[in-house]
Amino acid sequence: MVGRLIANRYHLVRLLGDGGMGAVYKAADQVLRRFVAIKLLHPAVAENPSSVERFQREARAAAAIGHPNIIDILDFGTEGARPYMVMEYLRGRSLSQVIAMDGPLPVKRAATIAIHTLAGLQGAHDRGILHRDLKPANLMLVVRFGDRNFVKVCDFGFAALFQGKKDAKSLTPERTLVGTPAYAAPERLRGDDRRDPRLDVYSVGVVLYEMLAGRRPFDAPTFRELARKVRKEPPPPLRQRRSDLSPALEQIVMRALAKDREERWANAEAFAEALFPFGGLRVPFRDDQPSDSFTMEMMRIKARETRHRSSTGPIPKPSTLPPRALPPRPVAKPKSEPSSDADMTQRMSAEEALAMIRQLDAEAARRSGETAVAPEPELDEIPVEVEDPIHVSEETSTQEHGRVRAPSPGERRAFAQAKTTEKMPQGGYYAGAVVLAVLRFVARKFGERSLKDVLDAMPEQARLPFVQGIDADSWVDLFAVRILVETIDSRLGDDDLHLVLEAGRAAAEGAFDEMRALRPPAPPPELLVAEMPAILKKVVRGVDVEVRRVGRGYGRLELVERDEPSLTLAVGLIGFLARSLERFGADDVEVNLLSARALGDPQTLIDMSWFA
Repeated sequence: MVGRLIANRYHLVRLLGDGGMGAVYKAADQVLRRFVAIKLLHPAVAENPSSVERFQREARAAAAIGHPNIIDILDFGTEGARPYMVMEYLRGRSLSQVIAMDGPLPVKRAATIAIHTLAGLQGAHDRGILHRDLKPANLMLVVRFGDRNFVKVCDFGFAALFQGKKDAKSLTPERTLVGTPAYAAPERLRGDDRRDPRLDVYSVGVVLYEMLAGRRPFDAPTFRELARKVRKEPPPPLRQRRSDLSPALEQIVMRALAKDREERWANAEAFAEALFPFGGLRVPFRDDQPSDSFTMEMMRIKARETRHRSSTGPIPKPSTLPPRALPPRPVAKPKSEPSSDADMTQRMSAEEALAMIRQLDAEAARRSGETAVAPEPELDEIPVEVEDPIHVSEETSTQEHGRVRAPSPGERRAFAQAKTTEKMPQGGYYAGAVVLAVLRFVARKFGERSLKDVLDAMPEQARLPFVQGIDADSWVDLFAVRILVETIDSRLGDDDLHLVLEAGRAAAEGAFDEMRALRPPAPPPELLVAEMPAILKKVVRGVDVEVRRVGRGYGRLELVERDEPSLTLAVGLIGFLARSLERFGADDVEVNLLSARALGDPQTLIDMSWFA
């Protein structure tokens, strides 16, 4: 193929590598006069539709991430019957070549390489993409910004979606191992098909161990023996193989290699944070000058908020407003009661929330015919057995030994039927399913301890609904949810509205059942926008939206708030709308806050555009 012209543009000049699926060439781009790398599927492989679809998925996955530590995908097409992918041409060496030639690496260099890798993975995970084949051969070391250990993560051929794509077609049969066994997490070798970012965290742990020790923690002549070691044997202590390492660094690596995923680092960013003292490099996980449209939109809104505060004083926050009376609600008490009411408030704020999240996961799994495995509690958690936190009315609850008992399944169904006809209380309320989706987002992104910290930091009045218990069919006071989201943004983020936006995206997942009720079965995004007022009425009370404009690939809504205007609500709605449009097949979605009453404008208008 060397010397051939692909797509009348790319002149193949050198074979870089050849594998079972295809070959990679260095090519000269005749239009932009630059070198690129082109991956071509082999003719026999190109005859298999599943292989072609996986190849296209690899291109889309890598292209969607948009992170400096991920290889750039520049073009995709077909030459004859052979699909091709155009990538940036990387001048460097793979980490496998570096380890083979240089042996065990200095601590600073190994930590720097791992931090770069984890930064790229966090970018992929933030987009809901798992790599699933992390190994030294897929990590290219190049020179960027004067750094000779800058990493580009390559080869997303086994990438998988793990967020919000439950209906996505799987190209890998169940119980099929993907990736390289020596770098695969123990649960993968046990046949666990759950998609979890900590699969990639484990693989980076193996890579870091290999960089420091010059060899992998586990090796064996046969796959059966290798799988047994990975599943059952503890990794050999790192300092046995390299005595000059500090106990602290060894502990960091060993935590990444934990057999139980719950004992590993919660995400790639947390792993990197632990390595910063050893690497002498701090790779930003949020760019100083981000360029994606939603980040720029949050920066613009935040700048407007700052100017508005300087001219009129601070925008009222729910926590500074007079507390609203929340509807009284009897709740189930824990079987092991704390020593005092104050202790119960502190403990239940976290444990009730975790119980709700796990209950929601179990219910979703039962509906889909799967078996849910609840995550084990963290090591310093004190397990508390909590009664079913279903919303209980005085008419449907019964007393047992002086304690409130949750209704039976039959009582619960009868109560749910009666609930649909009762008059909703006045004031602002969110549907419980939406609130649970936000809580689950926090627990999964930042860890369950972080969720506890957020709830404990909230004022007692706002924390009360979470202490009482929330289920998917209940209603939660808007006042409390606003404080929840603002506390998430201030304590877990940079107080820059990014996590408010993400909470809105998570809330859309909790409302997806309402959206699916639209007809036809796969409605276009335009229909979703037209029906958004009716959808929101089912998940939030106290605010309305009105459609001002809708057409092919665009729409405009007005947010009408009955109480004081809220910038938190407006930004959360941006995330809600963006995720909803993506769920209905819209690509390249952009949602902008044109004006906001919370910033002194006469209306709150939200503009949307997408590629259909």
